[in-house]
Amino acid sequence: MTVASGNAFIATWTAITGVGFGLALATAASTALVDLPKDRAGVGSAVMQAVQKAGAPLSAAILGSVLSVAYHSQLDLTGLPEPAANAVRSSVFAGLAVAHQTGSAALLDSVRSAFVHGTDAMLWVCAGVGMAGIVLALAFLPWRAAPDAQAVAATGRGLEGAESQHERVA
Repeated sequence: MTVASGNAFIATWTAITGVGFGLALATAASTALVDLPKDRAGVGSAVMQAVQKAGAPLSAAILGSVLSVAYHSQLDLTGLPEPAANAVRSSVFAGLAVAHQTGSAALLDSVRSAFVHGTDAMLWVCAGVGMAGIVLALAFLPWRAAPDAQAVAATGRGLEGAESQHERVA
């Protein structure tokens, strides 16, 4: 995203990202609950709800802080009176309003560029958290492997037993 990016571009990538998140979250929730015994499904569902309810506000606070810090770091408020500078620091919308009221093209560019920089920083943090999640999942989640010898011995069937059962069904 750049300062010159149009609304259609931003709406398109936001929609694609939203669909991706929606599919990923539904799949993750299903995967987390599928291996639970039926008598523990209620507890698993409650944990998933708690994670969703706590995760959204926590992530909004963290990502909002990243965006805000990056926005403030890129603002050029040179020569701006303190009340106007405070307004620009308070929000992007206030910064745009001050730039329009003062007729300052330089301030308008500074506010827009600072916001894009903040959004980029926020998205990089999202990418980092996503990559960390992938690494942690690969490191700690159990993998569905072929049954080991003890499991096969405990059930009394190996592949041959499974094949003969399949033949009986067919």
